[in-house]
Amino acid sequence: MAVETVAVAERADPLKGQLAPWWERNLAWLLVAPTIAMFIVFAFLPSITAIIYAFSRVQLVRGHVDRHFIGLENFRRAFQEDLIRQAAWITIKWMVIVTVAEVTLGLLLALLLAQNIRFRGVFFSLWIIPIIMPPVSVAIAWFFMDNIDFGLYNYLLGLVGLGPVDWLTNRHYALYSMMLVDIWQATPFAFLLLYAALLSLPRDPYEAAAIDGASPWQIFRTVTLPLLRPLLLVVVLLRLIDAARIFDKIFIMTKGGPGTSAYSMTLTIYIQGFTKFDLGYTSALSFLFQIALIIFATIYVRRVMADYSAPTA
Repeated sequence: MAVETVAVAERADPLKGQLAPWWERNLAWLLVAPTIAMFIVFAFLPSITAIIYAFSRVQLVRGHVDRHFIGLENFRRAFQEDLIRQAAWITIKWMVIVTVAEVTLGLLLALLLAQNIRFRGVFFSLWIIPIIMPPVSVAIAWFFMDNIDFGLYNYLLGLVGLGPVDWLTNRHYALYSMMLVDIWQATPFAFLLLYAALLSLPRDPYEAAAIDGASPWQIFRTVTLPLLRPLLLVVVLLRLIDAARIFDKIFIMTKGGPGTSAYSMTLTIYIQGFTKFDLGYTSALSFLFQIALIIFATIYVRRVMADYSAPTA
């Protein structure tokens, strides 16, 4: 009787017991295969090649790459070259100045907009415009506004009887003029995060502080700032890392000039690789730059944000 039951079941479902098609059995791998292939082609293989080049002298000879292993010579050269030390110092200066300015201005704007002021929606929309604009377009626009002959700022200075300022051709002004562009564009990023954090803060501490008669400054120092500090530290980290990678504005506005006075690390790496075609040295500089950022971010998270990243009991 059991044999007859099985036979009837097989006749009712003739596909039972057969293997599914290979594509159905491997559907999960097929779905992620394009991503894996793109990662291998555009990330893994270039990274391995760059590491190999970092320990080699690489030259382009008649359409092919001539590579010779030289050990740590490229790294030794990087630590000894004055231009690299100067570029590292300029990058650190850029990171500190623009990050402090952007986070401070973003916090002030967030505190202002969190109040019930008139036309808050209009101000919010205006302050968001810089961050949605392409960095290249922003750099080109500011390049023309900073022009010594027909720039907007020198025109405004001329209206009040002040002489023209060579914003981008004077080594004392050029770097800070470009910092101003970055501050103008990136401040809305800090503002958005801090504004959202302000709106999500609990109201009970504020009510208790008001009952105790605390002044606005005391409320900010003892209530708002401690509650905002975890996110504030995250915003600082994000802006520091992004500022360290500055390239587009410097390259478009002055190409690192006057001379080499505004060479950042990324611009120096670009010039070594795509102007001088010293690919081995460029790979070594890129490797050192990435390692420095990773070490900095790790120390920052473990030391500065340790109290907030540790799990609570």
